[in-house]
Amino acid sequence: MRGPFDELGEVSKLGDGSIFHDLEKMYPDAPIPEEGGQILRNAVIDGSDGLSTLMDWVSQGDMVIVDVSPIIDQPGRLSEVIDPLMVFVEQQMGGQLLNFGHSRLLLLPSTHQARGTGGV
Repeated sequence: MRGPFDELGEVSKLGDGSIFHDLEKMYPDAPIPEEGGQILRNAVIDGSDGLSTLMDWVSQGDMVIVDVSPIIDQPGRLSEVIDPLMVFVEQQMGGQLLNFGHSRLLLLPSTHQARGTGGV
């Protein structure tokens, strides 16, 4: 098994100093379907400026776990994030927005329904 190295055996770093892991090269036979698979994304949000990315992911059919802990004690900012997400995910996309613990949300696209919440 290979580590985070490029073809020359050197660590691959991005411009910001973080390490790039080319998982396709590291695990070429991973048991992940190439077509028809599901993407689960994680995000931390501290204000409304990240909403467009979350909405893009849900509209593409991705499930998203959103950590709102940076704003959980700020009702005004929390409302600025949750209210538009509820309208978009539930009303416009036909998906679901669920509490996922104390400070996380689970955004489900219309292609997925949580059991016990009216889903199949």
